[in-house]
Amino acid sequence: MGGQGRPYDVKLIVEKLSLHDATIVCVRASDGQDVFSERVIARIHESELRGRLTNGASLQFRLRNPRVVELVWREPDGRWIAGVLSQLSVEGQRTIERVATGAFEHGEQITLEMVTFKPAGPGPFPTLVFNHGSTGIGNDPSLFTSTVTSPALAKHFTDRGWMVVFPQRRGRGKSNGLYDEGFEPDRSQYSDDPRYALPGFEHALLDVACVVDHLLARPDVDHENLLIGGHSRGGFLALAFAGIRPDLFGGVLNFVGGWVDEHGPASEMINPVIARRGARFPGPTVWLYAENDPFYSVAHSRKNFHAFEVAGGQGQFHVLETSPRQDGHHILSLTSLWGPVVDGLLELVGKRNDRRSTSN
Repeated sequence: MGGQGRPYDVKLIVEKLSLHDATIVCVRASDGQDVFSERVIARIHESELRGRLTNGASLQFRLRNPRVVELVWREPDGRWIAGVLSQLSVEGQRTIERVATGAFEHGEQITLEMVTFKPAGPGPFPTLVFNHGSTGIGNDPSLFTSTVTSPALAKHFTDRGWMVVFPQRRGRGKSNGLYDEGFEPDRSQYSDDPRYALPGFEHALLDVACVVDHLLARPDVDHENLLIGGHSRGGFLALAFAGIRPDLFGGVLNFVGGWVDEHGPASEMINPVIARRGARFPGPTVWLYAENDPFYSVAHSRKNFHAFEVAGGQGQFHVLETSPRQDGHHILSLTSLWGPVVDGLLELVGKRNDRRSTSN
């Protein structure tokens, strides 16, 4: 966004919301200032949400209708910026359902929340299974219960006739069960010790398997046109699961994938090992990364890709050209950057299926 000739990069996240106030995480950068972030307590006044930053700047959200919010940002010197925030319109249906896992904890069956974006029409639809990532370093349990989807990704695929499902693994989103994907023994944060990180990875694979088996039993899923993908940890889950079920998917989409932060002392003993798990998958894979990623640098990710190729995997490694101020890890909303690459994969998968149909 910009105002009075001054460009800004502002990210605002409503973290907690009650009847009277909300906590907003604000991250801002401009040509004349360094990046800074803070949490703001904003008060609700009728249809407006108002908050003030420590530097004196204020922000105001005004609900115009259920899909459009006006934003006004006022600098301490009186200058202001205004903008409109609108929700992406995804054609078709958005549904939420629960998938039974067959596993129990404390006598209760574990069920997984799954959010589905479905195109208009009866189907069956070509389907993308998209797996979410972690929550940073895993030290904030309040983030575990946030349901993770990407309307931008869903829109890109539903516009092309694809159904997209976003499963939430156990303990994440509204899925029940213990979130246990490789923590330190005291659960203070994620562990990069292979003794904990790798069993946590195997634990996550079980949930992916439950969701995939559920989808294969549905009449609205085109079994001959399946993709699997994911973001961050979900990207490496997608790769490994495709290696486990090599004849099931037409391709893999790995957005900034990795399992443990590369800065951990044992990352070289974990990330390449998982990357090689996907090498049994015979189809095309797309690896999408960007500079300024605080978790997985391009150099580190190229090493993981090399380990995947040496083990026999087939893929394309792409570095998206983001701006220096953009967080290179959160690229799902940057459709204009990854869209052409993804469309290339869809075209390739379509041609493979056409050849398969002709030979049969």
